[in-house]
Amino acid sequence: MKKQFLAALFILLSVSTYGQQGSSRLNVKPAAPVAGKEVVVNYNASGGDLEFSDGVHAALAVFRNFKWETVDVPLKKADGKWTGKYLLPPNAAFIALKFYQGSLEQPDVMDNNTGKGFYVAVLSPKGNSNLREKILTDVEFKAFAHQAMQEQLKDKNLDEHLLENIYQCYSFDLKDQENAKLVADRIRKIFPKGNTARFMAFHEATSKKGEEEYRKASEQFLKDFPLSEWRKQPDSRSFVYYTVYRGLASDYFDHKEYDRYQALFKEIDFKTANELYRWNILRGFLSGSVDKKILYALSQKIIPYLLERKNDGSYLEDFGGVAVNAQKNADEQMDDQLYIHISLAKEMGDYAGGKSYFQQLSAKGLYGNADVNEIHLYILQKLGEVNAIRPLLEMSVKHNAVTPLMFDQLKAMYKSNNNGSDLGYDKYLSSLKSSEETEALLKHVKSNMVNHPLIPFTLEDADGKMVSSADWKDKIVVIDFWATWCRPCIMAFPGMQLLIDKYANDPEVAVYMIGTMQFGDYKAKSVKYVRDNGFRFHLLHDALDENGQQQKVFKSLVSLFKSSGIPRKIIVKNGVVRYSSEGYSGSPSLLVDELSMAIEILRAEK
Repeated sequence: MKKQFLAALFILLSVSTYGQQGSSRLNVKPAAPVAGKEVVVNYNASGGDLEFSDGVHAALAVFRNFKWETVDVPLKKADGKWTGKYLLPPNAAFIALKFYQGSLEQPDVMDNNTGKGFYVAVLSPKGNSNLREKILTDVEFKAFAHQAMQEQLKDKNLDEHLLENIYQCYSFDLKDQENAKLVADRIRKIFPKGNTARFMAFHEATSKKGEEEYRKASEQFLKDFPLSEWRKQPDSRSFVYYTVYRGLASDYFDHKEYDRYQALFKEIDFKTANELYRWNILRGFLSGSVDKKILYALSQKIIPYLLERKNDGSYLEDFGGVAVNAQKNADEQMDDQLYIHISLAKEMGDYAGGKSYFQQLSAKGLYGNADVNEIHLYILQKLGEVNAIRPLLEMSVKHNAVTPLMFDQLKAMYKSNNNGSDLGYDKYLSSLKSSEETEALLKHVKSNMVNHPLIPFTLEDADGKMVSSADWKDKIVVIDFWATWCRPCIMAFPGMQLLIDKYANDPEVAVYMIGTMQFGDYKAKSVKYVRDNGFRFHLLHDALDENGQQQKVFKSLVSLFKSSGIPRKIIVKNGVVRYSSEGYSGSPSLLVDELSMAIEILRAEK
């Protein structure tokens, strides 16, 4: 009974009376839920403690019949966000939510809107408030919670788990540090090396503000509670070591203490090591802030460690214990880091060293990444392995992961073998493609077909001329919404250039690149980037909306997009948006095939 009481109290403290929906991480639809109807929960973990979790759960507390009831709402992850649905009871008056990883009673990590909670009032079917009973005020509720926990603390035989619940309530929810310290002292005295003492030490260490204090506290934590000891009797808080090692690694790396950074890899699991590599080596590589010689030297020592540990199951917890999904994620992460390592080898001119790691890629990673395939081509050329080039190019086409440069190379090889003629090249190219890939792409394209009216607009192009959508009546028009600050948008440019070149002489098809959601002198920045990089785009500038933001046309389609994410491709026919897709797969050839397939489906319509 004590355990159930404290767990219930902890839930109420966490989510009930003094929170709000007003957080950018939570969106509830409808914004004013109605009793007896479905509510959709959209949670964005970005920027919070659950950002790196692949196992986020939602606890939803419903206030009805003058009491609280708590249910679990299953969440699914899509596009970096978590979504769940729940059918509200007919007499629901109020709902509150908390998001967590692990178990509800003892979560590993929790997002409770920085202590404010998330809550929403529920309307009756007639649109009136369904809240018929007074809810305790903040002060009244804290007093009630304090009294209840003091009664429990009179028992000298409380176990560690219950003491921890009381400590967390005092420390994080009631903000009563005096009583939290008394409970903490009791825990340290009775269970000095227990899970709770470890977690309290972790919280104290990671709460330090100054860099030097944070480093010392984190190093002391690892001395007091070594990872090797935790592994003998692990709890569900592996994130504790993940967080400590991640913080120390960043500190060492940023201060150029590379030996200390590298030494951290001796004990940690693949999940933690992968993060230490990704956050530091990858960050240093992409930002150009660290000498590539240093990065490559570190990578040469760390990559073998990652390969050794990639099957250790350290992602199991994040995937609910489903081994297949956990390993799939580990393989994908390993492919990402191998890509960086091979890229560094290429930059350093160690072509043989880079080539040796292609065989370590997963079956999907070996040919499924267009950028990796282009580097592979470059390395083979540098090593003079001419006979391996054509098989690489053909396998890349089969996996639909080809860059424009690779297409040029393949076409040149085809013409060389056919007396300089490209007759039959398109048929040859089609023969290389996988029927399974084509079927999957067709299914994807059909799922993105829409029928949404386009509000007519007139926009300025790169040369200062005005372009009106009213003039597109006899065309199928592809529009790419992009921004100079959007890296996926820029990465998709080679694929868009392939599409533009493909339909350059087709009077029925046009392609426009609309720069949107940009700042400052956005016109000059957009034109300069496109022209400096040699892209031959028909560039348009989105207009300013009523708030002076450059997003008028994009904003007019928000009801279709249900998202502000870019890159976003749409296809317009007869003044109606007929196709819409968000994001970029990473493959120029896949992008051009996707949009070409949609164009031809629309062209074939009568």
